[in-house]
Amino acid sequence: MKTKVAALFVLLVLVLAGCGKAEPEQLRVYSFSGENEQFSISNGVIVLSSEETVFYGGILTPKELFPAEVTSCSATFCWGSGGEEQVLLSHSVVDQTGACVNVAGDLGKISGPDAVWKTEFDPLAEPLYFKLVATDKSGEEFVYQLPLSVTEITSQGASSAA
Repeated sequence: MKTKVAALFVLLVLVLAGCGKAEPEQLRVYSFSGENEQFSISNGVIVLSSEETVFYGGILTPKELFPAEVTSCSATFCWGSGGEEQVLLSHSVVDQTGACVNVAGDLGKISGPDAVWKTEFDPLAEPLYFKLVATDKSGEEFVYQLPLSVTEITSQGASSAA
């Protein structure tokens, strides 16, 4: 899994670096993760440059206390505080046949020049968190919000925020 993240990071750096540019572009790369009693998120990556943004949500791993037999799930990454919540990446899965959905695994990615709305987005200054809403076969809904710990991996001395 770490090899996959490392390969993704190298590929992103090469793509974003480009060739033949007169001035070196400032590239900022962050990793993030989080954990609570129900699940963990690992290997999340944010790449910010003046021309491109990449957000990879990482891997969701349910724990023993996570609800069994989940039939629908909504996963959302947000940032911001003080009522200015911004949704960065969100997706939902619903099984209409009555079977269970698999909530574990890859949380997806978004990329492009407009993937982050705020031009001065700073993952270390603004809280980044994950919301998960799951419904089990009995119709009970479980809502979780997990703050994510962000670490800059491109700076001289890596810094972090919880």
